[in-house]
Amino acid sequence: RVVHRGAASERQRDRRKDLKAEQKKNNAIAEGVQSLLRESIVNNYNKYTDREYCPIYAKESIKKVYSAYHNLGGNDVATELYNKILAMPEEKKENNHGH
Repeated sequence: RVVHRGAASERQRDRRKDLKAEQKKNNAIAEGVQSLLRESIVNNYNKYTDREYCPIYAKESIKKVYSAYHNLGGNDVATELYNKILAMPEEKKENNHGH
């Protein structure tokens, strides 16, 4: 009987060890995805700031990217950039020369 209990607790330890390794892996994946989403927000901010407008279809796509980013715990400078993107005009301004 003592041997049986020892084997059961060993299996429990192994399961805890596996679970811990799986959590570590999942955390690494989530951090990696969050970093890629943040990079996308920053790149879109730079792109549309240069253009001085952000079309509605791009804003809709960026909203989805930000939602995933935020759900993964992201909430830093990218939030500020996201809000600036949403505040941009959706069409290119015409200049005084009619171009």
